[in-house]
Amino acid sequence: MQLPLEQDRALVAETDAQIREIESQILKLEEQVTALKNSISVLHSYKDPAQQRLDSYKYPVLTLPNEIVSEVFLHFLPTYPEPPPFFGGLSPTTLTQICHRWRDIALTTPALWRAIDLRGFTVEWVALLAPVWLERSGCLPLSIRAAESELDDFASIFGVLIPHRARWEQLDLKLDDPEHLEVLDGPLPLLRTLSVYLAHCSDHPLLLQSLPCLRTVVLDDYERPSLILPWSQLASLTLRCLYPAECVSILRQTQNLVHCNVKIWAGQLPEDRLADLTLPRLETLVFERGSDGVWRDFMQLLVTPALRSLKIREDLLDQTDPIASLNAFILRSGCTLNELLITRAFIHTDASYREAFPSIPLVHVSPI
Repeated sequence: MQLPLEQDRALVAETDAQIREIESQILKLEEQVTALKNSISVLHSYKDPAQQRLDSYKYPVLTLPNEIVSEVFLHFLPTYPEPPPFFGGLSPTTLTQICHRWRDIALTTPALWRAIDLRGFTVEWVALLAPVWLERSGCLPLSIRAAESELDDFASIFGVLIPHRARWEQLDLKLDDPEHLEVLDGPLPLLRTLSVYLAHCSDHPLLLQSLPCLRTVVLDDYERPSLILPWSQLASLTLRCLYPAECVSILRQTQNLVHCNVKIWAGQLPEDRLADLTLPRLETLVFERGSDGVWRDFMQLLVTPALRSLKIREDLLDQTDPIASLNAFILRSGCTLNELLITRAFIHTDASYREAFPSIPLVHVSPI
């Protein structure tokens, strides 16, 4: 049995051996650390000159003047008046998240924020985002798009835009309640394009007169128009889902019309159906689907001496002889067509129409 003294001596000797081993390892580690530090110094000697060259280099895009960058930003977005989304890849907010300089340029380029699409947003989101975009758009004219069925509270949401009505230039509304046409009531001095879809017609049409710049109207109205507009100043008009009498009544007031797209419901033409419906400046005419008999009667009213482009479905022509009825319309109008587009063609072929109208440079016939 070991005595306590011998045990202590053995413990000290063992501990000293462990300490010497650790000290030896530390020495080796210090040598390795020194070698690694030397390697780092060598790497810095390679890196530092290269970093200095990089620091002195300016990326070409960052050397562009702010005005050029702004123009590039405008081409990044959908072409005005098409509105970009509030968020996502095609939103101007994306441009504010690249770098500080681009953010400053984007926030001081009003044209990036002038087109606003309210569709699909709640009152809370519109109340948060719309005022910001309106402020950033400065004093520029605005393009607004809204669909009542996609908004929680149309009146409240559109109320954000009412104070800026003097800047409305392009307005596209899809409404369920005709009473919401009240947002248009009042002066709209810059409004050039108005597109309105109504799910239900109004018994009391809204008369709009203070629209000095209005030139383009798309009226997708059920049965009869719920808006009375300054028709005589329009250059482009699209009428869909109207009764014949209403359609003819409107067109008789559009003497300056250049482009027209019409779709008529079945119904009776007005009592003055024997009087010509002359559109002296009309150059482009598109007949969409409607009642066959109404279209044939409607075409017998039309006189379009300046017409250059005509698009019509073959089944809207006289089915006994579509070419003859079309030729009668052209001769009565005294127009010189440059383009004739026949869709839903099942009676005559492309070659037949080309042979019947050799003086028209472009004749295209399609079964769809």
